[in-house]
Amino acid sequence: MSYDDRRIEVAQAAWRVIVREGLDRASMRAIAQELGCSTGVVTHYFRDKEELTLFALEQVFENVLEHMKACAKGRQGIDRLEQMIFAALPLEDIDRADWKVWVAFLGYSIGREHLVQEHRKRYDLLRQIICQELADLQTAKLIRADLDLTLEASALIALVDGIGTLVVICPEQFSAEQQQYLVQRHINALLASS
Repeated sequence: MSYDDRRIEVAQAAWRVIVREGLDRASMRAIAQELGCSTGVVTHYFRDKEELTLFALEQVFENVLEHMKACAKGRQGIDRLEQMIFAALPLEDIDRADWKVWVAFLGYSIGREHLVQEHRKRYDLLRQIICQELADLQTAKLIRADLDLTLEASALIALVDGIGTLVVICPEQFSAEQQQYLVQRHINALLASS
């Protein structure tokens, strides 16, 4: 197994511990136990818990971006935007696990400015991606010309964050269909009048 593959395996063990026990209990020892190895093996790949947590968060984020790209492939117009946003929602159990890691890291970041900056970088990238999609829709005259695209991209991100956080805390709050309905309702408010 390559060095990079092993790092991913360690990060996946960290996700499992974070999802099951929370970030505060995701010690290097707990992660090593999850892997069935010594703490020395974990520290061979990651200096400390923070480095491992950042890597795990980056893997979650990359998974979401890849899923968004895959859902957008071959689609056009409003359907393309909807499918990209749906890809970021916790529609299935596997998505909820990623959301637990995301929310745990968000909470862990409070008071740690360098970690807040890591989150900000990811949000900025998401905003750029969604802004570009909105700009393409505006050019095609599918959404209103008077929209502030940065604000609308931020609103979509906030909607997804709110839904995702609520689903982590209260899984029964929104079914997959209800999550999609809320996104569609918001996007429908952006549509150009025919």
